[in-house]
Amino acid sequence: MIETHKLSQYLMDRPLELKRMQDKGVKVIGHNVGDYVPTELIYAAGAAPVCQIHGGDSDSVEAAHSVITRFICPFSRAQIGYRWLNDQAYYEMVDMLIIGVTCQQLKKVADIWNHFTDVDIFRLGVPGEYDTDYSLAYFVDALRRMKEKLETATGNEITDEKLKEAITIYNRLRELLKKISVMRKSSPPPISTLDFIKLNHASYLLDPKVMVEELESIYCKLKQQNKVSANSKPRLLLIAPVIALGDSKILDLVEEAGGEIVAEEVCEGVRSYWQNVEISGGDLIEDLAVKYLRKRTPPCAFMRGSLKPRFDYAVKLAEEFKVDGIIWYQVKMCETYDIESFYFAQKMREHNLPMLKLESEYDALDRGPLRTRIEAFLEIIEKRRQS
Repeated sequence: MIETHKLSQYLMDRPLELKRMQDKGVKVIGHNVGDYVPTELIYAAGAAPVCQIHGGDSDSVEAAHSVITRFICPFSRAQIGYRWLNDQAYYEMVDMLIIGVTCQQLKKVADIWNHFTDVDIFRLGVPGEYDTDYSLAYFVDALRRMKEKLETATGNEITDEKLKEAITIYNRLRELLKKISVMRKSSPPPISTLDFIKLNHASYLLDPKVMVEELESIYCKLKQQNKVSANSKPRLLLIAPVIALGDSKILDLVEEAGGEIVAEEVCEGVRSYWQNVEISGGDLIEDLAVKYLRKRTPPCAFMRGSLKPRFDYAVKLAEEFKVDGIIWYQVKMCETYDIESFYFAQKMREHNLPMLKLESEYDALDRGPLRTRIEAFLEIIEKRRQS
């Protein structure tokens, strides 16, 4: 476990810390995963950004069925269920919720919260294209409206000075996450993917200054123990829409079966920390828009246009991290990823990379079937490596 005692304590104390901040007038602003909501704007407004990233348990999914159909993905249902269960502080205490509207399922999360709670909801419009002038102009306008909404909600002006400071902090945070992630190219990796994802999840909940301090300490420790040696475990790339905080089933099963996930391409992962905000010296809102819309690596699955950029990037990751196969993990009812999986499986075969597609409903009963399929997949990879 790479998580330091200090970091574990920060995570344990964070809900109480946020409550004390609220008592002093600080707003807690929730936002969804997907890396379209610039947390820099929230932080520059003097508020505390908290990502709604929990999932993986069936109770939260079932709790949502009283207000919405089961025919949306379990992650989206969980984002409703946690509020209804009243046992997850990060969902109970938010003063405002910002939803980047990227798919109909997350839009319904915003709609349900809007209808059944008194939480102020802001829908951040995200264009379906990322590489045109008019899509960038649309997103810049959406971020300006988000800025105005935050200023009204907090009573604080978001000045260029505050925003530049926030960008600097978050750039350093992303830079450290990327450095730690890149270290997993070595064999064996100095940090497991499960531990790395825990660090990534922590960065969505803790104050960025605290997180930067901890990541710097962890990075230094990892550099000291980073020794290359022979490693016989099959190396895998994980592709998924989201790995929720609490949804470690696939990671655990792969490890138990003798495999090793060494890289992941997920919504709250590489797309978030791989690129920084480049300060141009002009409009900072435009700088944020360029990073969060255009300089994503790769563009999100819901974007219109060719699938080629996402596929090419997945192949690039597979080559850089020297993987033997691909685990494609999606939650059920995620139509966008379900459709893409067929294309990816075909193309990966052309690059001699076997791919295993797995689906989950956040149901504990699917653990056995998933284990069997993962074990069989790793056996196939082992035979390929020995031939």
